[in-house]
Amino acid sequence: MGATRDIALTDLPIRGISINAASGGAAAVTIVPSDSGVIFVNRYAATTTYTLPAVADTKGKWFWFYSDVAQTLVVTGPTGSLDVMTGGTTSAAVDADLVTLTAVIGGWGMVTSDGTNYFFFAGTGT
Repeated sequence: MGATRDIALTDLPIRGISINAASGGAAAVTIVPSDSGVIFVNRYAATTTYTLPAVADTKGKWFWFYSDVAQTLVVTGPTGSLDVMTGGTTSAAVDADLVTLTAVIGGWGMVTSDGTNYFFFAGTGT
């Protein structure tokens, strides 16, 4: 018998890439539940904050963030909603409602939700 799934990742297929460009990009990006499956590539030339939707609207959804510039990338959600799952060395720093990826090219994080909490999986660049 295989593993029992607690949460089905119903929108797991990669649905596209959203590039926050160096010029014409934005320092603040608001994510909506229908963005599940999108890889957000940050090329903006300053600290950029991505704001997650209400956690109750995102059960089984996922969002991937990748930094293509040496700028800080912040992912924020409702207060107390982010749990960080890390392994090995990570550049992620967590607070109750946000995760900060330090200014490392190739830094990344993937967020998924069980409808109550967000789970943030962080990685570093090479």
